[in-house]
Amino acid sequence: MALVLVVLAMLGAAEGAGACSCAPQAPAKSLREADGAVVGRLVRVLPHGALHAVYRYEVRHSYKGALPGTGKMLDVHGSRRGAACALPRRVGRSYGLFLFRRNGRWFGGLCGVVTPHRLRAAAENQPRIYRRGSGLDLSCA
Repeated sequence: MALVLVVLAMLGAAEGAGACSCAPQAPAKSLREADGAVVGRLVRVLPHGALHAVYRYEVRHSYKGALPGTGKMLDVHGSRRGAACALPRRVGRSYGLFLFRRNGRWFGGLCGVVTPHRLRAAAENQPRIYRRGSGLDLSCA
């Protein structure tokens, strides 16, 4: 019996070791460090190989970066697997996303996801960083 419990505990630990882990960070800091920030409604998840996916969002509001305008589509590359911090997959739901740009593509992961309200609040509290014409849109509700 003790051996069975030890084996089960080891399996649980191995499964947990592969889980996504994000260091807590204030949205304001995430906004400063990101190349782009946007609120988008997830439209579709497109598999891109065995481990990756392209998450297609309809842009609701852009807060930072050279992102498509409201109503346009934005493709964000990320992992397909939850253990590798994949983006949420709930189609039709809006998310606040902190993104990074590499080789002309936008990338994101679970650690860069907040509620749309928290993203807007972070942007409103940093007006000195984001000047008029920088892509910051504070008109959303």
